[in-house]
Amino acid sequence: MIKEELRINQRVEILLQNSAYDSNYAGSYPSRVEEILSDKIFFAAPIKKGIPIPLRKGDPITVNYWGQTAGYSFTTKVIETRFKRVLPVIIVERPKKVTRIQRRNFLRIPAVLPLTFSILEGPERVSRPEIFHTETVDLSGGGAMIKTPVKLSKDEYLEMELTLPRKGTINIVGRVVRTQETKKGSTGLIYLTGIDFEVIDESDRDKIIAFVFERQRELRRKGLM
Repeated sequence: MIKEELRINQRVEILLQNSAYDSNYAGSYPSRVEEILSDKIFFAAPIKKGIPIPLRKGDPITVNYWGQTAGYSFTTKVIETRFKRVLPVIIVERPKKVTRIQRRNFLRIPAVLPLTFSILEGPERVSRPEIFHTETVDLSGGGAMIKTPVKLSKDEYLEMELTLPRKGTINIVGRVVRTQETKKGSTGLIYLTGIDFEVIDESDRDKIIAFVFERQRELRRKGLM
């Protein structure tokens, strides 16, 4: 049975593999859940250059989606396509097995975005008074790489405010998963710090995922992905 986190209007990622598709169509595509029935699911058809990808009955697809506490993935088959309508859709078999995916499997893209953070201390995670102004290096629905002017330790927690273009600011609590020293900046050493998003409103995660897909399309148009 599919996890309860999958819901109508939820954003998902549809993956098409090289083994099943012409290399022109292999890759990841944003989509949305249109309808959920007992034996099938309706998704907005994956689109490339304004045209629905020509999926056929029996074609396999992988679907990734994000719930309240984790990401999930399943593989299924197309049972019908409906392209001759205002909103083209594909209809797939409702899967019997859904697996949990790791944050590192979220689609990640390079992105330089304004971010502020403070360090949280103690079991109560009280914020230190000092606020750092920095930027991201890359971003996904599950985490980010950010620049930090101080070296942070693994498993430290940060209270962060991320600014997304045209989508406003997002408040996140993140956990440090790795840190590496990089080149010296004008004010001293700069560290690249990997962050997992531990506490985030799912509507805000949807905003990040939407931005990631928009940015991916932009980079593809420029030939950078």
